Amino acid sequence: MSLNNKNILLCITGSISCYKSVDLYRRLKKAGANINIIVSASAAKFISPYIFESFGEQVFEDDAFKSPLSHIELSKFADIILIAPATYNTINKIAAGIADTLITLTVAAAPDKPKLLVPAMNPNMYANKILKENIKKLCEFNFSVVSPATGAAACGDYGEGKFPEIDDIIFEVESAFKEKTLKGKKVLVTAGATREYLDPVRFMSNGSSGKMGISLANAALKAGAEVTLIALNIESGGSAKYINGRIKIIKRADFAGLKEALLAEFKKTDILFMAAAVSDYSFKEKSPVKIKKSGISEASGNKSSNDNAASPTLNVELVQNEDLLKTVSGIKRAGQIVFGFAAETDSVIENGRKKLSEKSLDYIFINDVSKDIIGGEENEGFLINKSGEIKSFKRENKEILAEKLIGEVA
Repeated sequence: MSLNNKNILLCITGSISCYKSVDLYRRLKKAGANINIIVSASAAKFISPYIFESFGEQVFEDDAFKSPLSHIELSKFADIILIAPATYNTINKIAAGIADTLITLTVAAAPDKPKLLVPAMNPNMYANKILKENIKKLCEFNFSVVSPATGAAACGDYGEGKFPEIDDIIFEVESAFKEKTLKGKKVLVTAGATREYLDPVRFMSNGSSGKMGISLANAALKAGAEVTLIALNIESGGSAKYINGRIKIIKRADFAGLKEALLAEFKKTDILFMAAAVSDYSFKEKSPVKIKKSGISEASGNKSSNDNAASPTLNVELVQNEDLLKTVSGIKRAGQIVFGFAAETDSVIENGRKKLSEKSLDYIFINDVSKDIIGGEENEGFLINKSGEIKSFKRENKEILAEKLIGEVA
């Protein structure tokens, strides 16, 4: 999701990490947002307002008396008020109803606007029970919080309190504009490709990167769901895709590991998105040690009669894996939704209808993988629901497609 034409009021308060707000500003602008900026008097001692003015932005001084109606104008401008970084002082002032600066006045004048706090402070200050109680209080009044990162503070203390990653902040800003259509729902997503090992080194797999599944997990979280992601080898599948830290991640590698995690988690799930590329076959026998090239003929039962014989071969036997989609559909309770994915190279819609029926799915998204979509940033295909309705989705970024698919289910 872009932030195209969203009006964001960026409020910068006096944490030593306020210099990171420059990178945050640039990311927001790149996403298409319109931005107004307030730099507090304390923040101005760390970072010059001229930095933002050099980008062509108007910067408002944190002086409640210099421009008496600025707080009203800014509160009307803002679609969201983003306080990043938000200091201990500022958070507690807002919670106490104090409005003695331009930032706190603007917050007071915008009770119905979403407000996002990005705490950044010493770990001991962030752990202070007064702050914790006030954050909890503010979350009851249209405030959201981006949890700070854990690490070493400027003073050397270690703990939770560091300015979070920009990706985490952007994610929460985008989430603020999403309708919470899945609030209260538990969503389970599988992503990536299983690996079936022949020996400790060699395995059989496919080119799935897990990007579609990751995009679905992020989109479901933005829609208000509690999300669990069963991740199959995504860290080495060519995917550098962002996964929000609020998503519970269960890492598995092969079919057996996926089955164990899937059956355990499915019981607690309202909606399953089975986006993982699961191996149809496994090796009947697996070697506990690496198979040496010099021993291939012996291992496969083929003997070379002379030095000029054909290259030795390795014969392996495969066994068909259980159809996990069919299994979970067979045990689903009333109200549970099972959403499958399938890759085809021909007769795409016909095969999609057949799999939807055979596996008793509620939805299936089926695509033509001959169109160079495996592992890429984009996807296209057809969505078929259990009523037989077919919707075509043109090629687009997987993040955008994921939000549309979440919308169909919601």
